[in-house]
Amino acid sequence: MRTVLSSIQLVVTEAHLALLRRTGPMDERGGGRNSDEGFHIGAGAVLGGLILTAVGGYVAKKLGALE
Repeated sequence: MRTVLSSIQLVVTEAHLALLRRTGPMDERGGGRNSDEGFHIGAGAVLGGLILTAVGGYVAKKLGALE
């Protein structure tokens, strides 16, 4: 049983090290320019889609397309 656990632990450790080598150093302070910009761009896209849908629905209703 101990040999199986040691083997599993070795595989997990090697996978972790391979992942660290592939991704490079991590910024432990949190956030950062890229992640913050990604969240802002994503939120802007969602809000833009919501506004476009609402305006499109309003215009379609005024033109009688939804009746």
